[in-house]
Amino acid sequence: MSRAWLRPLVLPARCALAACGALLLACSASPPTRYYTLSEINGRAPVPAASNPIAVRVEPVAIPPELDRLEIVSREGPNRVHIAESELWAAPLDEQIRRILSDDLAARLPPQLVVDPDEPATTQPRRLLSVTIAQFYGDASCAVTLRAGWTLRNPRAGSRRGTEEVQIPASAPCAGALPAAMSRALAALADRLAPVIAAD
Repeated sequence: MSRAWLRPLVLPARCALAACGALLLACSASPPTRYYTLSEINGRAPVPAASNPIAVRVEPVAIPPELDRLEIVSREGPNRVHIAESELWAAPLDEQIRRILSDDLAARLPPQLVVDPDEPATTQPRRLLSVTIAQFYGDASCAVTLRAGWTLRNPRAGSRRGTEEVQIPASAPCAGALPAAMSRALAALADRLAPVIAAD
């Protein structure tokens, strides 16, 4: 019996197998996905006793839309960024910034002066610290720039406002170390905000 009718099927089948093999090879060659978090960094020395006993709560932090993603974003030039598809934040960046900034401030101020940002509803008065991130980028050398505006609202004395810019110098090697450099930038921001809170 002739098998000539099978010949038109052989080439497509081989092509399909080759395509599957190439796809599997490409998948096996892709870098593994890694997950990162920001971390608390204790201050060099605690701030002296605060003059205002009203506790402070860090409010939800506003970040630029281009940073509001799970992929780590770094700066490659004045108008270009790099989105690391295999290097992801383990939690939303704005939530991490709020939690770590709160922890950094608590480590620099007297006990119980900084409350849990996710505390349940309370009738106790609170000073509210709002932070808006304008820029929070690192580059390939792990140099980080953090620019932020802040408002500290006091239920008894109105509001105070300010802006801060923090520069973290380059460090080598940098591979996978950008979240650590960004954590140092947040710690430096806490170093500047803690005396403001203590004196408010």
